[in-house]
Amino acid sequence: MSETGVAEGSGATVAEAVAAACGEAGWDPDQVEVEVLSPGLAGVPGEHLASRAARVRVRPLPEQAPPALAFLRGLLQRMGIEADVSARRVAAPPDRPGDPTGAGEPAPLLLEVTGEDLGVLIGWRGESLRALQTVVNLALGRGGSGGPRVIVDVARYRQRREEAVEAMALRWAARVRRTGQPMTLDPMPPYERRAVHLALLDAPGVRTESQGADPERRVTIAPAADGDEAWL
Repeated sequence: MSETGVAEGSGATVAEAVAAACGEAGWDPDQVEVEVLSPGLAGVPGEHLASRAARVRVRPLPEQAPPALAFLRGLLQRMGIEADVSARRVAAPPDRPGDPTGAGEPAPLLLEVTGEDLGVLIGWRGESLRALQTVVNLALGRGGSGGPRVIVDVARYRQRREEAVEAMALRWAARVRRTGQPMTLDPMPPYERRAVHLALLDAPGVRTESQGADPERRVTIAPAADGDEAWL
């Protein structure tokens, strides 16, 4: 058993490297997070190009990961949707004064769903995806407290949306600095508001603040004053 919480392995393929690392550490390959250090390189017949081993680093997932994976996989199967589901940890929200969105909690567990024709799981502007995430958290007893929060992403929709919102936030901040006038955005779900706050966390000359109650909660980007703090 690894004493550091991290193990590395190598093999002809990523799968073999994962098996080697888990075998050395005494972990179940289905219950670890995999970081691919090198995907490896297969030898080319007839060419003077040697194969290169794949290398990975693995660490055990939180104890909530196996039941979360099992529940979501079973739910998708009952829905008749063919998809792969994997799990990994993501960075916890920043621990800032007055943060009401989960700072100080354990780092969330991210369930990534990949496959073909998964639009039905995303829905209009991610509405179905948010509902799916709520169902998973309620099923795991995470509607209240205890254990890491579970985030569900489908076909990288959430990741792509966060990247788009971060880019827009930088443009909005430039406008606020140029005009000196605050700008209140349209209502956003929590993860999009967080993307705005994080994108502008250290941006010069502006501050961010969320106001209102979900689902109408909005972010305002305003000119900064000395001592201002960003509020999620």
